[in-house]
Amino acid sequence: MAAAPNAFDAQINSLYPVRKNTDFTISVLDATKPFDVLADVEIGEGLNEFVMKHLLQVSVINRSTATRVAFADLAEDLKAEDNTPRTARLRVPFGPLLNVNSGDVMELVATYTVTAGVNTSVSNEISDTFTIQ
Repeated sequence: MAAAPNAFDAQINSLYPVRKNTDFTISVLDATKPFDVLADVEIGEGLNEFVMKHLLQVSVINRSTATRVAFADLAEDLKAEDNTPRTARLRVPFGPLLNVNSGDVMELVATYTVTAGVNTSVSNEISDTFTIQ
């Protein structure tokens, strides 16, 4: 888990796959079933005073074949808040995965972009690996 961002930064603190509509992490994924990706994010107090929107982009990478097998993003407008950092758990839904095989090793790669006026803060994170059933 990452340290807290400074006042004018945003970051992904953790990134992990979960069962659909739950917070239960997945270490082995049934590729025929949909799942969600959770990202715990934080926006520093100074940046949060001018924040306008954020964007989380998530790729599912098959490390066994070195290919991206899925992509999804979540974009939201935000309301600025004075004198407080912002923390959130963002949920990105994914459908069943195609072109994967039992035993393939997977990981998530994400980029989190926060826009505050003319300023932008970008963070990235890579999940722990998980396996296809």
